[in-house]
Parts: sequence; structure tokens; C-alpha cells
Amino acid sequence: MEHTGATRFRRSFREGTMSNPATENAQGYADLVRLHGRELTGAVAVIADADGPLLVHGADGEHTTGLVLALALLAAGLPHDEALAAALPAEPHPAALRDALAAIAGHGGTEAYLLRHGLTVSQFHALRERFAGDEAGLAAGDVS
Repeated sequence: MEHTGATRFRRSFREGTMSNPATENAQGYADLVRLHGRELTGAVAVIADADGPLLVHGADGEHTTGLVLALALLAAGLPHDEALAAALPAEPHPAALRDALAAIAGHGGTEAYLLRHGLTVSQFHALRERFAGDEAGLAAGDVS
């Protein structure tokens, strides 16, 4: 069964209510952060709620994978620089990803942003468990 947040996220792109930052500059990512926190959080929730191995990718040409991965890793408690380094290989617009994370920091930080948009405390715990230790594949760069 598909997670509701992921469905909303994809539908927003298809219906044209959410711009595709891959075709825009950093402003597209800033708009994504400002206007679509619920959808981004829904994508992070999918990662938190999943059992077993997980493949994270953009659908229909979306290039928000790096941002979603960075948010999930930050929510899991990774330091900013480590989360960014792990997410950058999945991101075609590194400067835009950095700007988006800076915008989220301006909204009170990753935890406050995700909580405000619906991520639960138990989902934060699940992310911390998922990405705890080397078995997460972070040391080997297996995140992308």
C-alpha cells in the first residue's frame, strides 16, 4: 500500500500545483520548502514507516530525492555536514539543496519543520533506528 504523503507529493507535481525544482533555480527549492512542507514531510514519513531495505527516488522526473534524503538523515540525528554529504550524490542541484536546507533552518530547523508538517515523534525514533550505525550503509556511501 502506498503512503498518503507520497501520493500527495506526486499528485502535486502532476497537477501543476507544485513546481519542479529540477527545471528551476534555487528559488524553486525555496518555494518547495515554503509551500509544500506537508508533502516533503510525507515523503520522509514513508522512509520512517518502511520496513527493511528502501529505495528512494523521484517519480515522473522529480529531482527532490536529495532534499528528502537530507531531511530524513537530519531527522535521524546525523550532523548537518554528514547528512548533506550523503544526500548530494542524489541531488542534481547541490547549491539548491544547500539553499533549501538553509531555508528550513530559517523555519526553526529540521525537527521543528518536520514536526510542524506532521512527522510524529515515533517516526523520528524510527528514522534514528533505521540510520543507526554502519548497517545503514552511510559509511559506504550507499544512501544514493
